[in-house]
Amino acid sequence: MSRSIDGFQWRSQSTFILVAAGATLSLNDFLTFPVLVGQNGGSAFLLLYLLFLAMLGLPLLMAELLLGRLGRSDPPRSFEILASQQKSSVYWKTAGFFSLLAAFLIVSTFSVIAGWSLSYFIKSGLGIYSGLTVDGVSRLFSEFILDTERMMLWYTLFILLLISVSAQQLSSGIQRFSLLLVPGMMLLLAIGFCGTIFLPGFEQSVEFLLHADFSRLGDDAPLLALQRAFYTLALGLGAMMVYGSYLPAKCSIGYSALLVIVIDLLFSIFIGLSINALTFSAGIVPGLDSHYAYRILPAVFNRLDSGALFAALFFLMLVIAALTTSMALMEGQVSYLQRRFLFTRLKSVVLVGICIWIAGFGSVVSYSVWNGEGFTIALFFGDDAIRIVNNASIHDIMMFVSSRIMQPLAALFICLFVAWVIPRETSYAELGLSGKYSYEIWNLMIRYITPVLLMIVVLSSIGII
Repeated sequence: MSRSIDGFQWRSQSTFILVAAGATLSLNDFLTFPVLVGQNGGSAFLLLYLLFLAMLGLPLLMAELLLGRLGRSDPPRSFEILASQQKSSVYWKTAGFFSLLAAFLIVSTFSVIAGWSLSYFIKSGLGIYSGLTVDGVSRLFSEFILDTERMMLWYTLFILLLISVSAQQLSSGIQRFSLLLVPGMMLLLAIGFCGTIFLPGFEQSVEFLLHADFSRLGDDAPLLALQRAFYTLALGLGAMMVYGSYLPAKCSIGYSALLVIVIDLLFSIFIGLSINALTFSAGIVPGLDSHYAYRILPAVFNRLDSGALFAALFFLMLVIAALTTSMALMEGQVSYLQRRFLFTRLKSVVLVGICIWIAGFGSVVSYSVWNGEGFTIALFFGDDAIRIVNNASIHDIMMFVSSRIMQPLAALFICLFVAWVIPRETSYAELGLSGKYSYEIWNLMIRYITPVLLMIVVLSSIGII
């Protein structure tokens, strides 16, 4: 069996679980999940979400970790090694390149938003938003995203932070920082949650998020729950394959994957309860808006004693979540450069970081200089045209290509490869499940159910269904 880059392995199974959980705790856990669940029936939506986590999220996460540990390399090389062993097509490695490119584009756009969070963390700590109303905060945000220079400054600072952590050796960089940052983020969440319990809007938050109201479960709720179950775990982006390549052979893949999902789910629920309690206490109805945290929440924190401090801690959590996710998403490209061109880790990280910074410039100017200037992409069938991208910015195009096309397609290829190319006896021995019955359930999912669900994600992403 080949070995991972530099022969590195995670210190223990618990270390891997924390590192992998950090990769899944994205900004969407803060910005969209609390409202998405509440607006779609609370626990009624959560039940659908849990169902799709079991049918798609868990089997596919296990499959990615399986590929990573079997291949012990970057995604394209792992596909190449395993396909060669099974005398299958070498072109399976295309899925690995898809995942690397999708992750690269997502980090490029994602880091711009992370720059906003870094800016708000510093400004909240300095009290710049203290005493402002919602209109005042919203006005400052609008001025901020229209200012290319300020946007580039904070975006660049986040990229430098990302490079400075990732450039260190894995044991002293990603592993050590994740062991500090992920528990630190959980501690901050616990402090914030305990504070919101005593707010007047907490009961309303519990009702909004956890009460099962099937009357608010819309026709599109199953599709929304399915998409959320896929995108929340950073699947199809090579991150979990690379992290799996560092997973010691004695660690159970099935148990590790299950705990990662449980941590991600619990974190999402508790952050949802906390944010909604703050919002309801301020007399505001939560809205599904990706800018919600930046336009409204600083003014909501102003209603609390020591509001500037709590606001700073909240945006610090956003920065940590963005950092742990970005480290995971760029690790695939870094490991590829190390293996393919024999670059040092420092050189690989700096090169990837510079390319991310350049690519993200298009996302920055989409909010400022080219705001309102968009592109249209359409599919023509004779005289009929289907617009799949309508008047979209560069940021929108990058997100559409990466997360709506390449990511789910890469995930589908991963699913099919594990299900139909990797021998059953190999996957059974590697997954470390508790018994044959558990394995047969996973095998049924990964062969017949998960691919169908992924096809639905693909087709819905490009607007066909």
